[in-house]
Amino acid sequence: MLKEFVKYLVSLKDNKIYTINGETYSDRELVRIPPHVPHPGRICVTGLDSIVKLVRSELDVLDNLPLFIRVDDARTVSVFSTFDTEMERDSLYKAECDVPGFRDGFREPEKAIIELRSKFAPGEGVDYLLNLLSRINKENGVTTRDNGVSQEVEARQGISLKTMVQVKPRVKLRPYRTFLEVEQPESEFILRLDEEGNVGLFEADGGMWTMEAKGRISAYFEEKLAQDIGIGAVVVMM
Repeated sequence: MLKEFVKYLVSLKDNKIYTINGETYSDRELVRIPPHVPHPGRICVTGLDSIVKLVRSELDVLDNLPLFIRVDDARTVSVFSTFDTEMERDSLYKAECDVPGFRDGFREPEKAIIELRSKFAPGEGVDYLLNLLSRINKENGVTTRDNGVSQEVEARQGISLKTMVQVKPRVKLRPYRTFLEVEQPESEFILRLDEEGNVGLFEADGGMWTMEAKGRISAYFEEKLAQDIGIGAVVVMM
């Protein structure tokens, strides 16, 4: 009896096939076990130059070509291969920008001066704001006249002297918002000052700077990897 029971248990493991009305059925669900295919781990870097060096160094040892470089956004680039024999791609490299970026809102004059000197590329807009802030500060106090379009600020200096300062409603600036290997896009910012002398900067280009940044990143790769792109080993896209 024990021997027959063991044979019965073994028979339960067998997959039985039935044909009913011309259709083939199995009495259990089959699961495919894919073969083991080694895949490289993804490398994360912070600069575009690192991506170029990785591609140049390892392109010859990669089996699945072409290699795709995709500019995901102004601060992220992904590199992946084409399909392998199992119709899978290898995610090889990723670049994530580590520059400070820009934050909308008001900031104290002293903090604004530090940010203008450290987080913005030099230009006329930065020079204008630094000059403005040198005449208007929290200690002296300010009175604003605002019609929603333009703004005038009255800077009080001491007890008797008052100076009217015309404030530009929009200022063109180039904050560090994308990879440093490319020129930072310029865009307009709405400039406001409150009665405490705090400086408000707000992006006013509808995010168009991101498209410009992506175009410059793509152009960077197209220049640095022109030979590999020319033979079809590398494809750059946005």
